[in-house]
Amino acid sequence: MSSVRILIVEDDALIAADLATLLGDLGYTVCATCPDARSAMLAIAQHRPDVLLLDINLGRGADGVRIAEEVNARERIPFLFVTSHTDQGTLARVKQVRPAGFIIKPFDADDLRTQIEIALARYAAHVNTDEQPVEQQRQDFVIAGNIFVRDKGRLVKLAVNDIRYVEADGNYVMLHTADRRFMLSASLTSIEEKLSSPSFLRVHRSYLVDLRRVTAVEEKLVLLGSIHIPVGRTHREELRRRLDLL
Repeated sequence: MSSVRILIVEDDALIAADLATLLGDLGYTVCATCPDARSAMLAIAQHRPDVLLLDINLGRGADGVRIAEEVNARERIPFLFVTSHTDQGTLARVKQVRPAGFIIKPFDADDLRTQIEIALARYAAHVNTDEQPVEQQRQDFVIAGNIFVRDKGRLVKLAVNDIRYVEADGNYVMLHTADRRFMLSASLTSIEEKLSSPSFLRVHRSYLVDLRRVTAVEEKLVLLGSIHIPVGRTHREELRRRLDLL
């Protein structure tokens, strides 16, 4: 588990520093701040951030819209425009590059956190900036092999490969890693669809397991080390077939 990594592109050093401090206070990790397009593209390749905050006007050279075009062509990273320019002409131009959202200067902590979380949810759900993601889409979502979940009130990034098994518990599911568990308000079916990994298999109406973690199989159980997971009768044949392919 790690915090969401953000890269800032802003040519005003004071604004960039204030924004970085605010993001840090909100629990995000600022992996780099860049004043121009060239340094931004180099930093994106080096740090692989989860989200970009792009100022539109960057002085000389390529602007934030041009960076967005390059990101769309090369990467799979959601980005938001941070700007004080809200006229219709500016908005029409930037919408062509499909930003995940906008943060209008001056900004405050609550607005910043909300816009980042909505932008990530929109991006994961392929919802455009004219729509609000439904509440379930804001609770948990997957981008590039990571599921974003809430932990102690903040959004954190959990690698799908770290999940050993998923357990249904009424209207919730528990994501179990080697040393943590995370509760989500979701159905097991919706999590199964979100994970969308050939390694995960439903072995019971209440359990998904990562087959790579299976250490032994008994008639009605699979073992993940010392953890015993029940296997439903209707899932046994598919379990045997999938394990034979590993």
